Amino acid sequence: MNWMITLAFMIIIGAIIGGFTNFIAIKMLFHPYKPIYLFGKQLPFTPGLIPKRRDELASQLGKIVVEHLLTPESLQQKVLNSTLKQDMNTWVQGEVKKWLSSEKNAAELLAEYGINNASDVTEDFLKKFLVSKYDSWMAENRSKQTSDLFSPAILEKAVAKIPDISEYILSKGKEYFTSQEGKRRLEQMMEEFFSQRGKIGNMIQMFMGNAKLVDIVQPELLKFLNQTKTSDLITVLLTREWHKVEEWELERVEGIFGADAIKELLSKKVTQLADIPEWFEKPLHELAAPMESVILDKVIPTLLDQALLLVSAQLIPMVERLHIEEIVEEQVKAFSLERLEEIVLLIAKRELSMITYLGFLLGGLIGMLQGFFSIFFG
Repeated sequence: MNWMITLAFMIIIGAIIGGFTNFIAIKMLFHPYKPIYLFGKQLPFTPGLIPKRRDELASQLGKIVVEHLLTPESLQQKVLNSTLKQDMNTWVQGEVKKWLSSEKNAAELLAEYGINNASDVTEDFLKKFLVSKYDSWMAENRSKQTSDLFSPAILEKAVAKIPDISEYILSKGKEYFTSQEGKRRLEQMMEEFFSQRGKIGNMIQMFMGNAKLVDIVQPELLKFLNQTKTSDLITVLLTREWHKVEEWELERVEGIFGADAIKELLSKKVTQLADIPEWFEKPLHELAAPMESVILDKVIPTLLDQALLLVSAQLIPMVERLHIEEIVEEQVKAFSLERLEEIVLLIAKRELSMITYLGFLLGGLIGMLQGFFSIFFG
């Protein structure tokens, strides 16, 4: 009976020692947080293992994260993963669809992001853009001739249209001088002509009378305008002048019309054609309706693919610039020891408890073996 008591006593003592030893060992991983001094000398095992090696631990964690966890290759694989692409595409399409179906107009939506007077800002930007482009283009082409602006085919078509222009001029001339206004103007011109000729003019006016002279001159003038030779003459004159214009340098053309006038005309015409205020006043869903399916089904997937490829290509230099290893190291160093202990215990609490229990079990087994040896060899 005594041997059983001795064996039980040895098992209990061994279990208590084993379990308590493991419990103390686990606690010594973190405790004490600071070194303890006795008679001016630091006691061994103070501070605990992790507080003592925190800087080294932080450095090693940073290397592990960069070299084995958040590697550029693993990030590239994640970015180019088809599932991620599909999820991002679905999310972006949903967000864009909400935006495109808005009842607000473009000006109101931009105002929400702090961009006020968007129409005026856009018009001003467009005008400045046109002016800058005009200045840069003229700087390169000011010495060129007018004919250099057009292809030979266009120049040939322009020359071929000159006879039509001649006919148009003559038709308008005949129409004018046939009218009462044209006849009065012709009579006025004749009066001015004869009044400048002194006595001879007065004699002719007295002899023939103004009205009769106009009635004679008007049919002859119309007859002259109806002649083919007249049309040919105007065509020849216009063609000759056109060829002279073709040889003009652009600087001369700019000087005739004025650079400021040209810029103002360009800005005015482009803004009129663009009609920017109208675009900003339309509801966004109305503007986007014709292009909604194209935007959602083609533009977004294409842009997303390009964006992911760009991000993937730039991941390695981006990771290098971020210095993730240093970030992890700094963050671990910044953790309070209490917080670090809490994190470790949260992750490995069950395993650490099992180590304590294992200490009890092994201590008990060792106590049992000691008891048997004590009984049989005591």
